[in-house]
Amino acid sequence: MKKRIISRAGSEAQYGPRIAGEILHDYLENSNEPLAVAYRERHEESEGETDQLFKTVFPNTEVAVNLKLLTRKPGRMPVGDSINCMLTRDGDYHYTAVENAIERKVAAARNPHIYRGEFINVVKRGDKMLVPTFCCPRYTKSFTFSDFCRKAAEELLMVAGLVENT
Repeated sequence: MKKRIISRAGSEAQYGPRIAGEILHDYLENSNEPLAVAYRERHEESEGETDQLFKTVFPNTEVAVNLKLLTRKPGRMPVGDSINCMLTRDGDYHYTAVENAIERKVAAARNPHIYRGEFINVVKRGDKMLVPTFCCPRYTKSFTFSDFCRKAAEELLMVAGLVENT
């Protein structure tokens, strides 16, 4: 026999167990307490900002989960290292991360830079010929075209000395 409580108003379901986040959300959205009012005002201000931190990123922390890493190298990963992987949720508290098996070939640079300087760069062509290229300068009243030519000439002489010694 169900015990009838007359002092409660509304349906019986509203007095059942609820998630703490649901209770907090309900409090912050509907309460007239100073904390809830301040939260709503602050939340409205932050929605108007253009450089909001988590505008398109939705952080989520999973507590007490079991993570299985399937990597291409044996042993544990070093601290701070990352892998390119596919993460799969296998169950309520179990995830599996499988490292991508396809190794990407790093394409050799077509014309690699041998020297990157402030005023010139030296590029090695396919026929192994070294070619100097000039960087685009920013001219000011104190740095003119003639200043650029002098500095580039000094850098060319320095690079020529380096190339001759090798």
